[in-house]
Amino acid sequence: MEKLPDPNPVPVFLSRRRLLALSGACITAAAIGTVKKGSAQEIVASNRNGVSDFMQLSTFATGHKNLDLAIGSALLLAFEAQAHDFSARVAALRERIAKNGYQDVEALEEGLNGDPLHATLLQIIRGWYAGVIEGGTSAKVYAFEKALMYQSSRDVVVIPTYAHNGPNYWVAEPGSVDVMPEF
Repeated sequence: MEKLPDPNPVPVFLSRRRLLALSGACITAAAIGTVKKGSAQEIVASNRNGVSDFMQLSTFATGHKNLDLAIGSALLLAFEAQAHDFSARVAALRERIAKNGYQDVEALEEGLNGDPLHATLLQIIRGWYAGVIEGGTSAKVYAFEKALMYQSSRDVVVIPTYAHNGPNYWVAEPGSVDVMPEF
């Protein structure tokens, strides 16, 4: 059988560089198209009531009204990974607050003396204030710049870091240079 010539030949130029560039573009497109697992929105969507209950308890326990939802979601996941019954303990704490009508965390803490829920309350407070839920050098940090222990003095004290202007200092708008300093 005789091969007929193609009347409209299209030249294909596929060098190693072009193949590498196309492969990189395909991998990048695939990576961008995937959803990052464990994002705050995904956690809230999958466990709306649990996150809401935890955030309400955290607001009561810390006394802070504007807690970060992403940090709260991460803390909740970490606490649940440590103890499978953590959500039940959160529900029990919320029920105790409603039943006894505690007005603040100090009254709740006093009412929980000797109760196993006392340790859970202190874990939640420590998580928000320190930004970690466990000690040691391998502890995972859930909040550093937004840890509550730094918020009260944030306007006068730099958060401890090796970056001299504080963490993430490079994202802030630089100061105006209206008047040049004199040396």
